[in-house]
Amino acid sequence: MASILPLVLVSYFSLGCSGGQLASSAWRKPNITTSLTDRVHIADAGVQKAISMLGPDAQFDGQSLAYAAQLAYGHAACRAYVAYNDSTFYDYAVQSWWFGRTYTLTAQEIAAGTTSVKNFTLRPECQDITMAGGTFWSTDANEPTIAGLGTGTFFVLSALLAELTPDPTEKNVYLQAAAASANFTQAHLLNSQGLVQDTISALSNASCASNSIYESYDAGLAIEGLSILYSITRDPATQSLLNTIVVATIPEPAWQHSNGVLTNGDLYLLRGLTSLYARQSIPDLQDDIGQYIAVQFNAVIDLTTANNTNIYGNSWAGPPSSAFSPVNQSNALSALLGAINLRNTSDVSGLPSPEPSPEPSSIPTNFPLASPHKSNDAIIIGSVFAVVALVGVAIGICAIGRRRSRSASMRTSPVSYSMWDTLRQISGKHTRDALDQPPPTVVSKSAPRPRPAAAAAPMVRVVAQNSAQLPPPTNLPTEDLVRILNERLQNRNWPDEEEALPEYPV
Repeated sequence: MASILPLVLVSYFSLGCSGGQLASSAWRKPNITTSLTDRVHIADAGVQKAISMLGPDAQFDGQSLAYAAQLAYGHAACRAYVAYNDSTFYDYAVQSWWFGRTYTLTAQEIAAGTTSVKNFTLRPECQDITMAGGTFWSTDANEPTIAGLGTGTFFVLSALLAELTPDPTEKNVYLQAAAASANFTQAHLLNSQGLVQDTISALSNASCASNSIYESYDAGLAIEGLSILYSITRDPATQSLLNTIVVATIPEPAWQHSNGVLTNGDLYLLRGLTSLYARQSIPDLQDDIGQYIAVQFNAVIDLTTANNTNIYGNSWAGPPSSAFSPVNQSNALSALLGAINLRNTSDVSGLPSPEPSPEPSSIPTNFPLASPHKSNDAIIIGSVFAVVALVGVAIGICAIGRRRSRSASMRTSPVSYSMWDTLRQISGKHTRDALDQPPPTVVSKSAPRPRPAAAAAPMVRVVAQNSAQLPPPTNLPTEDLVRILNERLQNRNWPDEEEALPEYPV
């Protein structure tokens, strides 16, 4: 990896001196002129369209629960837990975290040179930096690829659970896991421009080379994880790394037009930027980030849907689509949801500007709506975020696979079940033996390019409170999670009037 220290320091210094470093005069419609009420109802209409396409088993026609990933459902469960305050969702998120931890390299496994889920010797370090913290792409025991998507998804789930749990022992475990993911990303996936690359091999005899491909979803997951982690720890190295990735990601032409509109919808990039904006983790870039989210929102409502169908197309630059796609719909919802938190200067009814991030000891576990009483808009917002937990978070993986299959730099090879593409095999109703079934054919990366030698860079740090270990949770079937959430959505089953209204889970 090229030297990150100069890049980090330059970006940190420039951001500390002045704002407005990212916004471009070429951006299409970077301001929000749609009222908060209209934004909420636009998002709700898109959600209701998605709900109408669900079958009685809370699945889309022709799809099974295998379309999604365990860790993506863990993220969905965190969002649903904040919206409904139902411990079932939290328990499922913890269960998902344990699954991801099984496929994430620990310091102990690196020292031993082996892990129980892989049949090869591990490379202990690259460029004198440990490989601990990387998450494997596949459950195939012979597949050595560690991916930005896997590492980023586990990173975000660890950070979310650290934010949600009131238990200090649990919080410390999740924070340590999140920091390890962040440090792995910085050491082994970040290129000299600050872009998050896609994969690296964990084989002991492999070269220390990451795949030169970089995608917006890898950056989005890193931004989301770092924004949550920084809001908890206030660690300067975490903010510095976050600065570096944001400054490289937003203007990158590989995934957007010259007017700033994303070429294809990306749930993960918008989700990461929405998390960053809500937590105000980079105050000097707050306005720029809000403008970039506004560009995507305006493109989605102007260019990807027509004739009041509430159906959204794949390309956010247009044209609209009349055919419903759960992937396209969920990608569009990420932009519609992100805009709800933006301030409209011409609309006094908009949400107030986010408060500056509090000190670590007073970090809130969620971000409530402004109104303390139950309003129709508040109920709709709660419904919007909860339904995205069901239909929007996990199925974005399908879009990633589809985009990868179109890349000229990829080849097809036999690799076992990707844990991001299979769910039933690790749900509560199935045994571990399902992982040994014959593999289908999936996309694999082309040969990586060598990486230049790395220089020391500030590492993300979390002060350890103790070394206690958490007991593994009791398995909860995924089908039960989906059924419970679907019942709440179909019935608009909100808490009683005297209970707190559903809150905005960033």
